[in-house]
Amino acid sequence: MRRPLTLAGFCCLLTLAAAVRFGRRISFILFFVCAAAFAVSLFFKRARRAYVFPLAFFTAAAAFLSFSLYSRFYVEPPRLLDGKDLAAAGTVCELPCKQNGRWYYVVKIDRIDYKNAPVNFKVRLSAQKQLTDEPYSRITGKMHFFMPSGGSGYSSRSYYASKGIMMFAYINGYEGVKTEPPPRGKPLYYYALKLRSALLDSSDDILAPTEAQVLKGVLLGDTSSLDAQTVEDFRAVGISHILSVSGFHMAALVQLISVLLIFFKVPKRASAVVSCAGVAVFMAVTCFVPSVTRSGVMCLLCVSAPLFSRHADSLNSLGASVLLICAVNPYAAADVGLLLSFSAVLGLILCTGKFENYLNARLDRINCISRAVRFINSTLATSFAAMLFTLPVILLSFGTFSLIAPVSNILEILPSSVMMMAGAVAALLNLAAPRSLLALPFAVVSGALAKYMRRCAALLAKVPFASISVPAGLAALWMASALVIFSAAALLSGGKRLFKPAAWLSVIVLFTGVFSRMVAMRSATRIAVLDTGTAESLVITKGGRAAVVGCGGYNASAAVNYLNTQGCRRLDYIQPLTDGREERVNLGDLAERFAPGNITVRSGSVYDGFVRKAAGFSKGMSVYNGHASARLWNSVEIYTVPAGQSESASLIKACGISVLVCPGSADVSLLPENMLGADFVVTDTEADFTDKISPVCTVVSAGKDDIEKNIAAFNGLNCVCTGGDGSVVLQLSGAGKLSLRREDNA
Repeated sequence: MRRPLTLAGFCCLLTLAAAVRFGRRISFILFFVCAAAFAVSLFFKRARRAYVFPLAFFTAAAAFLSFSLYSRFYVEPPRLLDGKDLAAAGTVCELPCKQNGRWYYVVKIDRIDYKNAPVNFKVRLSAQKQLTDEPYSRITGKMHFFMPSGGSGYSSRSYYASKGIMMFAYINGYEGVKTEPPPRGKPLYYYALKLRSALLDSSDDILAPTEAQVLKGVLLGDTSSLDAQTVEDFRAVGISHILSVSGFHMAALVQLISVLLIFFKVPKRASAVVSCAGVAVFMAVTCFVPSVTRSGVMCLLCVSAPLFSRHADSLNSLGASVLLICAVNPYAAADVGLLLSFSAVLGLILCTGKFENYLNARLDRINCISRAVRFINSTLATSFAAMLFTLPVILLSFGTFSLIAPVSNILEILPSSVMMMAGAVAALLNLAAPRSLLALPFAVVSGALAKYMRRCAALLAKVPFASISVPAGLAALWMASALVIFSAAALLSGGKRLFKPAAWLSVIVLFTGVFSRMVAMRSATRIAVLDTGTAESLVITKGGRAAVVGCGGYNASAAVNYLNTQGCRRLDYIQPLTDGREERVNLGDLAERFAPGNITVRSGSVYDGFVRKAAGFSKGMSVYNGHASARLWNSVEIYTVPAGQSESASLIKACGISVLVCPGSADVSLLPENMLGADFVVTDTEADFTDKISPVCTVVSAGKDDIEKNIAAFNGLNCVCTGGDGSVVLQLSGAGKLSLRREDNA
């Protein structure tokens, strides 16, 4: 076998991706199945000689077993602390981050005042004020531990587990909180984090804020300060990979180092050593995220090959890098960045050359423009190859697909490479000689290109059908049909003769399904109760237009993701239901992203900073004291009344169906009779509706455990809960048809 590492790495990643979806128990059963298949394959002589089946089954068995053991002994024990307030101490192991007015720290807990409590696990600790700005400082205090939202499968819990973070926590009372500076004997990673911090500060120093945000995102993958609209524009036009540090960035770094080494005439072997050191430092500065580690290991294998008088094999290097990452943390397969990085590189290796040769043979006919044509062909070939192999991951993870990606990549890839290199040089020169003229030329180039990238993405995102939405169910159905089509092609032709028609047929099937759904959905009204934890957030959509009632949740990502999957780029209406801080923050974020036509708030909220921020992005704002009413799209009515000091309740009417949205803390006795007779009720676990309502169905925005703790309040109310299982969607049509379904979290 020429490439055993390729087969092993591919099987390992696919197996672990499946294991994340199945969970620990099923994965442990599948370990025995694969182990038995491995044993059976050894009995067949042809299978033993080819090594393909024995190696594949052995790798799958090892992957299922490693996932099961890692889950049992590293992931699950810390989760036993869910909901507990405990005195704990730990070490900050990453740079602190500030978002939405809160500070976040990745802390490795090494002491908990609780019997048989697990230790040496990481938590994402949040605080209302800055505790320390130094990595490897110690934090001691009373912490409230809780699990990330979402349940099994590809949820936020799995995503954070892929980064080694097993729990969330927040400071519960600041009186006993103590911080200690880093110890004298600091690890090497401390200095990498300090260099990262210095580069981020240097970028802010040499560029205007908006350009610095783009540079930090492209150079170091730091999107914490990048405004939400720019991030969404980059995703809509298919260039969000530029903001996720991976192979593209690593290749640019190695290219920059190579140019400098050639300029100074450094010998070949010495150049390899310097390049390896540069790659290792960059991996550390970008915090060893899985996508960077994958590309870094590949670069190390390729760059170090001359030291051993060997030629690097790209496919084997790709397989080896994936094996190494998954051996350290089997949950790495839950990181979408790694899956996208692996898929894109696999596509580049297998298809880029073929696509480029095909385009050159047909388009490169005029000598005077040959270089420009070949550059465009190379970019198109790279973009198509990456898109082809990342398409399944993108559809299942984000529910959207960019049709304009080939154009946007042609317009953005080269400028982003030049901007990244110029920005890196400018930031380093500014560190060496602060505020000197040395960094100025590079800073000017970097800033101009950052401004161009931002405006270009915003312009392309406004093109009709720049991106299309593909629900998870349709994506899974298309993937299954594509597999059947290619399997039939392989069986009928006995080779690759029918693969090209199979590929075109698969594309036709995908777009037929997407556009058929778009036509069918234009007349339907959908009321989605989003999976946001213990808080209400509803999104009403019809014909590409949308309204949001309730902005509850830990952040606005649930509403943003749902709106994106429905292809909604603007909002006609937003209305918060409480004066809670999280809801006000989410209101501001949604308004910034979607520029709503109208915001409706209670009179006491108009002076709040987040509400005023939202009003700045909106075309209008309505304020009510007694009640508020709105009519949308000639088919949806929203009637809102106060239901407490800071709570409101809304009645939504559409297609003859009424839905009452009422926060659990609201005073139900203040609601008029017509609202209490609603067909459906949406609330949370604080509700007490006993003997007051009798809806067809009650949708509780909370997890199953929370409902069980307050089960008496929901007896006889035919409850459906959202927490961890996905959003609950009520779909209505003018023909009187009604369906209630659950949709997986994006």
